[in-house]
Amino acid sequence: MKKESKIKSPNYFTESQLQKLAFLLVFPLVNWLFMSATLIEIGAMNERIIFTAGIKVWFIFALSYLIIYLTEKNLSTKLKLKQFWRKLALYSLVVIAVSIQFSPMIEFAAQLPSPRSVVGPRLIILIEVILYLCIVYIINQQKHAFEISLTLKETELNRLRSQSNPHFLFNTLNMINAEIGNDPKNAKEIVFDLSDLLRKNIRMAQQGYTTLSEELHLVSLYLTLQQKRFKDRLTFEINEATETKSFRVPALILQPVIENTVKHAVAPYASKAHITVETYRSVENVVIEIRDTGPTFRDKDIVEGDGFRILRQTLELRYGDAYYMKLESTPSGGLFTLCLPVAN
Repeated sequence: MKKESKIKSPNYFTESQLQKLAFLLVFPLVNWLFMSATLIEIGAMNERIIFTAGIKVWFIFALSYLIIYLTEKNLSTKLKLKQFWRKLALYSLVVIAVSIQFSPMIEFAAQLPSPRSVVGPRLIILIEVILYLCIVYIINQQKHAFEISLTLKETELNRLRSQSNPHFLFNTLNMINAEIGNDPKNAKEIVFDLSDLLRKNIRMAQQGYTTLSEELHLVSLYLTLQQKRFKDRLTFEINEATETKSFRVPALILQPVIENTVKHAVAPYASKAHITVETYRSVENVVIEIRDTGPTFRDKDIVEGDGFRILRQTLELRYGDAYYMKLESTPSGGLFTLCLPVAN
């Protein structure tokens, strides 16, 4: 059994990744550029001086990163470091304390005046730390909001699937009930086939998501079951493009469409009917078309039943407004078109 394919979250940086990026690259680079600009302004630019200062700055932030990492790993709960202000205090104290140990950053030649500013460099470091923690906080809030939204979507999808299974079973039991009076032996065979179909139906519903190839296999099983009911009145074909076989879709999305097709284009009429299911890939979408040879109808007379309601709500939860779905009448019969975005 394939693993369930869930809705993927955006590729957020983890706090650990941001911490490495900030302390080992961004902070040292910003401070090194600031010192270089200051040296140019006072006319004391020297390759040896700026190189030595760059090494010191990088070492200060690398050592600060190590201390902070070990503190968060071992004392996070005890120090309650999930609180913003506690984390800010820790970061500020560590970075400033380490930087003091390596002061002065720049060793000036004896003939050059040596600036004695203490507040300026420390203030810059403090601002950098605050900005870093604010960025981390914003990203964590976005991630938390997305996870809540994802949980709600998964819950709603599960609710819709729980509605879909009884709806499918109810329709099939009605079919068996109608067949018992006409052909008890055929009804018995249908019951056995139905058990196999239900087993696969339930398994796919538990997966949540499946490949389009597996979805079409379920459609084939269902239509084969219907052929036993209608005998020579119903034929079908499934034309599946190779490039669409592995495309992931919510499980059971085609089931209500096929049920609706059989109910309205095959069951009420004595004439022969043919159902064609076709898939193909466009530039941005996977397209699924279901055609039948039933009678024409007025598009405005279409009424959304439970099956199509469940389908529409499932697609809205999964794809938002990025999907396209339409049921229409053509001169040769009904046509259902479903376009699902490849990139979603």
